[in-house]
Amino acid sequence: MMKKLLYTILILGFSISVSAQNKQLNFEKQLMNYFQKQSWDKITITRDSLYTSPFKEKFNVSISKNFVEFDTTHIVVKNPYFAEKYEEGKDYVKNFPKSFSVIYENSLISLFENGKFACFKLDSFERDTKLEDKLNTKKFKYHWIIDKQLRALSGNSIYKWNGNKWIKHKGYFPLKNQPKLFEDDEFIVYKDCHGEWGGTIYFFEKKSSKTFFTESTCANSIIKDKNGYNVLAHLGHGGGSTEIKTIANPRRLTLAKPSEIRKTVNGEALGYVDKSNAYKKKFDFYGVQIFSSFKYQNKELFIVHLSDLTFLAEIKNNEIEIVNPLFFNNLYTHNPITKQYGNYILMNLDHYGKGLYREVSVLIIDGNKIIKVDWNENNSRKKRI
Repeated sequence: MMKKLLYTILILGFSISVSAQNKQLNFEKQLMNYFQKQSWDKITITRDSLYTSPFKEKFNVSISKNFVEFDTTHIVVKNPYFAEKYEEGKDYVKNFPKSFSVIYENSLISLFENGKFACFKLDSFERDTKLEDKLNTKKFKYHWIIDKQLRALSGNSIYKWNGNKWIKHKGYFPLKNQPKLFEDDEFIVYKDCHGEWGGTIYFFEKKSSKTFFTESTCANSIIKDKNGYNVLAHLGHGGGSTEIKTIANPRRLTLAKPSEIRKTVNGEALGYVDKSNAYKKKFDFYGVQIFSSFKYQNKELFIVHLSDLTFLAEIKNNEIEIVNPLFFNNLYTHNPITKQYGNYILMNLDHYGKGLYREVSVLIIDGNKIIKVDWNENNSRKKRI
């Protein structure tokens, strides 16, 4: 009996290994075919060199030998408060969430034009109407998770949810009609973006209510490690660009006057005023956009957009190694945000052509599962590989 069990385990392990190898080979073939078709000249594309940057800050794109397997799912969820009057014309964006969604109590919490929350259980995407009934006692304009509590703007006041009711927040609150980028025990971090005129990242110190800033065009995610705050930013203008600045101590950045925050100076982002040089550039690439960074199984993974294809990669110095094709399509976003909520990673995606500055989709990463949720309609653009 024991021998039979061991034999079964060995056969199962072998089958899983073969399946993984087949996926890896198929993945490599698809990518090489795709980049070969994208090539303007007749160079031979190999797994070690799918694309080499022609710009000053060189980078090479290759296929990683360490394929990272994810189960990917794509669903469409309709705004439960969908209004026919917004289906056509300039008001069509009002059927998308008016505030970037958050994760709270294992539910996706989204806010819509009527000022009401819709709550979707992450294990099934069924609506949690009991939670909605509790939350929807006021009309809200924006919402966040701050100090692990749900906060929301109603009228001109900020309220916090104590689990049973909304309580009015006392004291200064740094966020307006904008999402939070990152938070730890010391700082609430947020940003503004003025496109080709630059962007600013703000570090609001909770203890002192002071705000420190520097340039970041335009920040989309932060990973904190022993070296400090690694701020990933990207811009789609021109051929696209992306960088990571590592800020060891935000208090060494320039201190913002309250009247300066979210303002421009001579038509450019406030961030350019910072001359502290209190950061180091980890990389600075042109001709590629990196939408997101997050931690997964002791790896730092990136969502990269290049040659009309969006994929998952590791970055080692100037080498971008593709580890997963994601959805093998032209997933695109202009001003996304990625944050961690406990075991979940949430990426909010906007798209100017569909929802202007509003969220049109989210990516939810839960262990080895990635689910893309589109609001109201299929927002994917498939690629022919």
